[in-house]
Amino acid sequence: MSLLIAIALILFGLVLLGLEIYLVPGVNVFGVIGVISVGVGVVYAFVTLGPLGGILALAGALLAGGGLVTYLWQTGAWDRLILADALNRDDLADAAEKDSRSRWLGEIGTAVTPLRPTGIVEVGGERLEVLTEGAFIAAGSHVKVVAMDRRRYFVRLAGEEEKEGAPGEAA
Repeated sequence: MSLLIAIALILFGLVLLGLEIYLVPGVNVFGVIGVISVGVGVVYAFVTLGPLGGILALAGALLAGGGLVTYLWQTGAWDRLILADALNRDDLADAAEKDSRSRWLGEIGTAVTPLRPTGIVEVGGERLEVLTEGAFIAAGSHVKVVAMDRRRYFVRLAGEEEKEGAPGEAA
């Protein structure tokens, strides 16, 4: 009788694990109860049947669990547990974003806020958050966009010859 109770607990736990994967993935209630049931069945076998019965129950549970995993793998149910979509960004989207952002390289703009060393610059009617190359630049100064990385633009104080060609300035 004790052997049947241990086997029933282990099989009940494995059935709950199968239900978790097939019918209600992501809920985890059936899966947790199934793992607990298998564990209780193995411990019950150790307590009532002794070390040999417990080891046999553990081996049987491992074999049955391995068979369940193999079955799930072959039927494709295992694939529902694994994220198949790549989380990498698309190379074409990265290139398009870089091209659209690089249009400001070499452009002259005006510092809207003091750049200490970060601040806001207006270039071509659009405001950009920028970082200087280390120097502080006063608001209203003309700056040139000299570089960019994935997140921000880098500017430096524009020279006199560059200021003359700045948009919106009278020569």
